[in-house]
Amino acid sequence: MKYLFIYLYIIVSFTDCKAQKKNNMKTFDIESFNKHKDHLNNYSFKNNNGDLIQQDRWQFGFEEIVTKKENLISTYYKFYENGQLKLQGDFYPNDFEKGIWKEYDEQGNLIEETDYDAPYKFTWEDILKLIEKRGIDMTHENFEIGRNIVDNRPVWGIIYGKEESDKLGIIGIYGDTGEIFQESEKDGSEGGSYDDED
Repeated sequence: MKYLFIYLYIIVSFTDCKAQKKNNMKTFDIESFNKHKDHLNNYSFKNNNGDLIQQDRWQFGFEEIVTKKENLISTYYKFYENGQLKLQGDFYPNDFEKGIWKEYDEQGNLIEETDYDAPYKFTWEDILKLIEKRGIDMTHENFEIGRNIVDNRPVWGIIYGKEESDKLGIIGIYGDTGEIFQESEKDGSEGGSYDDED
């Protein structure tokens, strides 16, 4: 009887934790969105921390992008029509998904997890250190960071403006080892795109 009580206590505690976790999940404020949205179903504002919040509709619900002040990584949220969270993950704008993305069903149960960082032993933080060490200007109009799987290997690509020159620098780095496999430059008039990532 004593062991049965302990077993039941563990089950109840576990269930309470799961329920509490679901209740703490982010939800979409539909009422506020409908009140402030424009004619294109978009609404942008800054929160108390100075983070930029961009919201809009998708076919079966809502979307939200949170760009934290002075942070290069944004967070994407997709919500069901009822405002419950469907998908969440971080990304580097216009280039790649980062970290673990989670997808949920309409009851708040986790149904899929994808770790986009898994192949990259040379991490995002390592890339930022390399950029800082080399004094690369991340505010340059043609600056880009991208990553992809090329010939079954993860690679990073960096394009940057070179000081006192109209040339663009290109650095290719293997994401599994951190080895630089390409370092070259091209005419800035060609624009900034990392060909090896196509």
